[in-house]
Amino acid sequence: MSTGSATFETTANIISVNPTDGNNGPQWWLKCKFPWTKETYEDSVYLDQSAFKDEPSRGIYRVEVAFRSLKNKQDGGKHSGTHYWMNNYSFIKIVEQSGQMNTMPNNSSIWPGKEDEAARNSDSFTGNTGGAPTPTASSNGGHYDPAAPYDLLRDPNYGRIRGQCTNAVIAMIGHVPELLDSQGNPNWDMWTFYRDEFYNKFANVDITVYADGNEEPVAEPEAEEPAAPPAAPPAAPPAPPEHYCEVHGVGYNKYSTGYQHKVAGMEAWCHKDVDGIYDEQGNPVTEPTMSEELS
Repeated sequence: MSTGSATFETTANIISVNPTDGNNGPQWWLKCKFPWTKETYEDSVYLDQSAFKDEPSRGIYRVEVAFRSLKNKQDGGKHSGTHYWMNNYSFIKIVEQSGQMNTMPNNSSIWPGKEDEAARNSDSFTGNTGGAPTPTASSNGGHYDPAAPYDLLRDPNYGRIRGQCTNAVIAMIGHVPELLDSQGNPNWDMWTFYRDEFYNKFANVDITVYADGNEEPVAEPEAEEPAAPPAAPPAAPPAPPEHYCEVHGVGYNKYSTGYQHKVAGMEAWCHKDVDGIYDEQGNPVTEPTMSEELS
């Protein structure tokens, strides 16, 4: 295994699999553990169903993976990526089932070539200071470069803008399915992703890494406001209920003896599909005419 290559082979314990929607269509959302995953955590891996047609089974597998993006810090920003656990990964291929997990690289393993940076980022390292960095292209796709000399947490506007971005994400609940998992609980990875996307726009600080040729996207021209649609025709009056007495203008009630209703002002009953009205003993009763009611 060459851990320094763009892709490498390792093992993954797939704990759960759920279908979800992605930017490129349906996906499988995997919760899994790699050899470097912290004991109390699980990693999320998203697989396009167009590439992985069959739903992956739970269990330990040999897998080929590739770096996807840097993980978010709980207090904002991105991890430096100096250690394996600081990165998100994509599955290139699920090779086969495995009897056991690899022991290396583990939670302490440093990404090849980042040994010096890992030493600088130890507890004794106080961090970089300076202005905003020049964007550099990265597979990070839409986030600032954490190695650049810009101290995000010292930005006086950071807390205010971050709060606005969090509120914006809250307003998106119900409109963006991936903000919640299949049980309806918050998907914190996606919350943080969208919060950071909003921050990049709100802050107007040149910390964004653009995916296509490192060029800032150009806003599309505003479309003309469409003409108001024609007024809808008036709705047709609702049809009377299925069990409705046209004679007395009321609905029938269902009883063990059929559909019937009591005639107003009388101890008599009108039965559906039966002429006349009857008292409780089943004897016919004469209903008074309009002139009799007025006399």
